[in-house]
This record gives sequence, C-alpha cells and structure tokens, in this order.
Amino acid sequence: MESGKLLHFKNLKQYRDETNATIHTDYFIITLKNMKDGFAQRFEQFKTNKSTLAFIVNPFNTNTNEITIESFGIDSGSLQMQLLDLKIKDFWSGKFTELKSKLEELEVQKCMHIAQHKWTVLKKIPRVEALIFGACNSLPEC
Repeated sequence: MESGKLLHFKNLKQYRDETNATIHTDYFIITLKNMKDGFAQRFEQFKTNKSTLAFIVNPFNTNTNEITIESFGIDSGSLQMQLLDLKIKDFWSGKFTELKSKLEELEVQKCMHIAQHKWTVLKKIPRVEALIFGACNSLPEC
C-alpha cells in the first residue's frame, strides 16, 4: 500500500487505472493499521479466555475456578454443582464424549471432502445440529 502500486488491492488499482483518480493511500494505511490492531486485540481475548473456551470443548476436564462465565449470566457456584452431578453420572459423560467424537469425525470428513473438491458429497454429510439434537433427544428425562 505504501508503495502506491496497490498490488494486493486489485479493485482499487482497477478503479485508479480506469478513472485516473488520485488515491490517497494514507487513509487506507491508517484503516488497515486500525483493522490489524483491532484483530490483534480481539484475538488476545482468545488467550485471556483460554480456560473458558476449553470448558466448551470438554467441560468434564476443566477447572471451573479458572473460567469466567458470569458474563453469560451463569452462576459459577451453580455450574460447579451441576458439573459435579454430571461427572458422577457415567451415562451423561459417555453421551458427551460420544457426541464430541462424532462432531470431530464430521469435521474431519468435511475437510477431506473440501480438500478433494467433492462438493456434492459434502452436502450429504449430516448437519452438526442434527447430531446435537439427536444426542439430546436420546437422553432420558430426569
């Protein structure tokens, strides 16, 4: 951008070439820098919320003292009690582990089909929602 060649901005370059417009790159340089800084700041949140994100992946192996869930309107004490209750029930733990394995397998299949450009086969893969709701519907009522 700073060189004025617009190598990575083909549409802007085309516009400049077709209209002989003067492109003030300072505006774009500042905008790109702000975007870069914004992304860096947002991804930094992933680092600070690492434990909370790990909880979503596997709630049975997460230290609930390290997660921040209050922003989701969830009482951490209540959550700890519910997780303890779930941990002692092998059935629930097994259902979660089974669902997690199926979801991981589903994503691997999607990636393989995408890599091989098998778009029609990709449409035949079950939707994630169907697996999740299927697992929930198979649970007994308490």
